[in-house]
Amino acid sequence: MACLIAAVMIALTFAFPLQAQQNSAEGPRRIVSLYPGHSENIVALGAGDRLVALSRSDDRDLLPHLPRLTPKVNGEQLLSLAPDLVVVRTLVLRLNPALERILGEAGIPLLCLDPPLWGEFDSYLRTLAETLAVDADGALKRAGTIRKELACEAARRRGDGPRPRVFLEATADRLHTCAPGSWAAHLIALAGGENIASEEESPTQTVMSWGVERLLESARSGLDVYLLQQGTMNRSTVDDVLRRPWMKVLKNVRVETIEEGLLSRPSLLGLERGGRRLLDIFYPPKEGFLP
Repeated sequence: MACLIAAVMIALTFAFPLQAQQNSAEGPRRIVSLYPGHSENIVALGAGDRLVALSRSDDRDLLPHLPRLTPKVNGEQLLSLAPDLVVVRTLVLRLNPALERILGEAGIPLLCLDPPLWGEFDSYLRTLAETLAVDADGALKRAGTIRKELACEAARRRGDGPRPRVFLEATADRLHTCAPGSWAAHLIALAGGENIASEEESPTQTVMSWGVERLLESARSGLDVYLLQQGTMNRSTVDDVLRRPWMKVLKNVRVETIEEGLLSRPSLLGLERGGRRLLDIFYPPKEGFLP
């Protein structure tokens, strides 16, 4: 199937029929999203009523009445939904190499957007909004407003105090943490935290192995919050963390949890909800005080 591939920091693949769809006044009306970040952003852009199916990785409380599909969904099941747009990421096409051909033969537009890095999010959001024929400028303005409000609230709560020093456990295996260039690291910084794992190995890396020895060395300069990301990448609990022998060395450190989707998934919903969750973790509201 003929595809137009454009490199604009994020990977974009447009199936041939998409251009006509983008020029439509209404945009696509029956959308299948096979990546949770795309689903959340479609909802945030006000087009949630156009979704007809989501991926099995989507949050259960997001449009729970819709069918959930695996990345390896077969053509018959997908075509039975009569979509006029299928939105995926590159990983889905790798897992399901026949998908592009099936959609092309059926004349169904395919949009492939990879999860954007922090600095690429506005470009990603504009592409998605224009594909849906919704207000792209309004979407970018909303993203900017959320970032500004989170930064201002973090500064207000911090006052003259220092930023809390934070370590994020992304996976328990070899103690992976978020890379400095990742969405999670930027969101932690926006909400007023200081990531103690600040050595960047690759500008496009999202997670990196840190290890216990390195953690304890970094914590010598202070550690306030041990942030446990919970989700498909990490099933550890607070009790699991507290039972680790080396945790006894980390004195007066709070162990807090946050959902993987809120912290590491690039979306407007994650930006706002994840940012608010981090604010409450880093600067807990005082008793009788309304944040």
